[in-house]
Amino acid sequence: MALIDERTREEVGRRLATLEAPVRLTLRHGGAGADDCPTCAASRELVETLGEIAPERVVVELVEPPQHSDLPQLEVSRPGEEARVVFQGLPSGFEFATLIDALERVGGVGPEFSAAAQGRIDQLDSDLEVTVFVTPSCPYCPSAASLANRLALSSKRVRARTVEANEFPELSERHGVRGVPHTVVNGSSAFVGALPEENFVERVLALAASAPVLS
Repeated sequence: MALIDERTREEVGRRLATLEAPVRLTLRHGGAGADDCPTCAASRELVETLGEIAPERVVVELVEPPQHSDLPQLEVSRPGEEARVVFQGLPSGFEFATLIDALERVGGVGPEFSAAAQGRIDQLDSDLEVTVFVTPSCPYCPSAASLANRLALSSKRVRARTVEANEFPELSERHGVRGVPHTVVNGSSAFVGALPEENFVERVLALAASAPVLS
């Protein structure tokens, strides 16, 4: 059974046709039949399908790293630019919408923060990593994950990672994930739940000020 049905393909095609610039999807996966990466095959099918839907707008790059830990990993960027938006695990269910939103924003829409929020982000003086743990069945997770991605697109100091919590139980346990969306700032401070845009930015920046600085 195809991951994307015909009706969804048509809708995605319409949305991707409006991209102002090409977007690169780099999938790091375990290769065919990788027992230690059960969603790698589905992730490859997903990105290849997106490339087929919009071949002039979506550039697909497949990479098989020697180590299979933390895979699959999907990076979204413009060709030739550093990827600051990353999905760890298969972006299925509600998270498929987050992936399409990321493609649209990287391809031209941008972060679209208010002037006040962007002004606070522009004052960052150290690197910031925002990790959002999600599940495919969580209807509130796309909001948090998209805001994290928008933060990454608003500043070269920010990197966002969306982690499918069920696929990475050890990582989830390490960060004390008990509910989603669970947002971790610089690998330490965290909060649970979806917040409005300004509250999300305020909370992340406040935690970044007190969290360990990334090296």
